[in-house]
Amino acid sequence: MFEATIVRLRKAFRFPVLGRLWKYIVAMAVYSALVVQFGSGVFPTGSPRPSGRASDMVIVSILFGWLMSFRTQTSYARWWEGRSLWGQLVNDSRNLTLKAASYVRDVPEREKLGAILVRFAETLRNRLRQPKSTPGPHQPMDAAGEVFELLRGWHSGGKVDGFAFLALDRHAQELMNICGACEKIRATPIAASYRGLLRKGIAFYLLMLPWLMAGEMGWATVPVCVLTSYALVGLELIASGIEDPFGYDGDDLPIDEIVETIRRSTTVGTGV
Repeated sequence: MFEATIVRLRKAFRFPVLGRLWKYIVAMAVYSALVVQFGSGVFPTGSPRPSGRASDMVIVSILFGWLMSFRTQTSYARWWEGRSLWGQLVNDSRNLTLKAASYVRDVPEREKLGAILVRFAETLRNRLRQPKSTPGPHQPMDAAGEVFELLRGWHSGGKVDGFAFLALDRHAQELMNICGACEKIRATPIAASYRGLLRKGIAFYLLMLPWLMAGEMGWATVPVCVLTSYALVGLELIASGIEDPFGYDGDDLPIDEIVETIRRSTTVGTGV
C-alpha cells in the first residue's frame, strides 16, 4: 500500500522537463541578483513615468502569454493527434484479430496475422524514432503488405467469404493511414521562423525584466524574475518536447507500452 502511494505521488509530481529547466532558473536568479546589487534599473526610483513602465510590462506580458498559449496549444494538438492515431492502431489491431478469430478456424493462420500486426506496430515505432536523415527500408509498409496478402489468400482459398473479407480489409487499410498520419506529424515541424522569433523574444524580455524592476522592487525582483522565467522557459521547453511526440523523453507518448498492449490484445484475440 505504501509503495503504491509512493508510485502515485511520483506520477503526480513527475516533471520531466525540470532536468533542462533548472539551469535557466539558476541563471536567471544569478543575473537578476547581479542587476539588483550593481545596477539601479534603467529608470531610477523617482522616475516621472512609473505607471508608463508598468503598463508597458503588462502589455508585453499579455503578448507573450498569447504567443506562448498558441505555441503550447499547437504542440499539444500534435501530441494528442499522435496519441489518437496510436489508440486507433490498438483498436484496428484488436478488431482484425477478433474478426479473424470469428471467421477463420485455422489457428496457425490467426497466429500469423497476430504476429504481423505486432511487427507492424514495432516497426512503425522504430521508424518514427530513427534519424530522419537515414529512414531506411519502409518496414511498416512491408508488414501491412503481408497483412493484405494474408487476407487475400484467405479469400482466394475459401477460408473467408466476400463479406468477411471486406470486414477485415476495412481495418487493414487503416494500418497505412495511421502510418502516413504519424509520418506527417514527424516530418512537419513547427515553422522555424516562428519558433526562433518566440525564443529570441523570451530571451530579450527576460534580460530586460530585472533592469525594469530593480529600481522600484529591489530584492523582490529576484523571485519575480525567477517565477517569470520558470513559466516562460518551462512552457517553451514543454512545447518543444511534445511537438515531436514519438521519442524517448518523459513527455513523449508511451509507445512502448502501447506496442505491448497490441501484443497482448493480438495474443488473446487469436486464441493463443
